[in-house]
Amino acid sequence: MALILIVDDDPTVRAIATELLRADNHAILEAADGAQALALMERLPVDLVILDMLMPNVDGLETIQALRKRNATAKILAISSGGVLDSASLLRIALTFGADAAMQKPLRISGFRGAVNRLLEPDPPAGSNAA
Repeated sequence: MALILIVDDDPTVRAIATELLRADNHAILEAADGAQALALMERLPVDLVILDMLMPNVDGLETIQALRKRNATAKILAISSGGVLDSASLLRIALTFGADAAMQKPLRISGFRGAVNRLLEPDPPAGSNAA
C-alpha cells in the first residue's frame, strides 16, 4: 500500500482517482492546488503525487519545481487536459521540470492504473543491470 496525493482543482477528478486507487488498497490524500499539496508533503511521507498542471494559486509546474528543490523523493505523475498550450506540450514541459511520467486527461482506467503501478515499483539498486 502506498500513500498517494492527488492534486487537482477539479473535485470530480479527485473523487474518481481517489475511488479507483482506494480500490487498489492505497491510502489517499487530496489537495485542490499546489500550495495545499506542498503543505501536506511537509508533514507526510508521500510515495506518489498525481498532479494536475493547470490550477489556481500554485500550478503544477511550480509545484514540481518546489518538490525537486526540496529533494522530495515522491514520484510525480503529471496530468493535464491542456489550456493555452495543448496538453501534450504542457506535459512535455512537466517532464522537463522533473515529473516522472505524464498522462493526458481524461484519464483512462487501465492506463492510469498501469502508470501508477509502474511509478510505485521500487527503483533498482544503483549499479544493477535490471532492465
